[in-house]
Amino acid sequence: MSKKPRPSINDQLARIAASAPATEPPRDAAATLIRDNVTTLQHEDVTTAPRENVASGQPADEPVGPEGYKRRVRYEKPHASIYAHPKVFKALREIAAATDCKPHDLYVEGLRLVLRQHGRDFDALNRGE
Repeated sequence: MSKKPRPSINDQLARIAASAPATEPPRDAAATLIRDNVTTLQHEDVTTAPRENVASGQPADEPVGPEGYKRRVRYEKPHASIYAHPKVFKALREIAAATDCKPHDLYVEGLRLVLRQHGRDFDALNRGE
């Protein structure tokens, strides 16, 4: 015994439409009703709330281009790459995990030691002094 074929989506929609009560007006009548109500509105009856909390104009710190568009200013951060064997980085990650810190903290610690050896202060240089 094989299964009875499932009805198509069109058959299902037709069955739903036939069983639904026809209380809705046709679409054209609804569109006419909406259009008539919209045309009878008077704009003088509409009031808006005051907008004291909204800033007007452009903020002073944002540069504006010749067409009036805001330009995005990118502030570059100093960047340096460290080149070493992947086993070195793996060892540094293991040490960082064992000491509950980040590998970056170990890099900074190494920079402090090297700069101290050469008579320089890492913190002063890092502040830009």
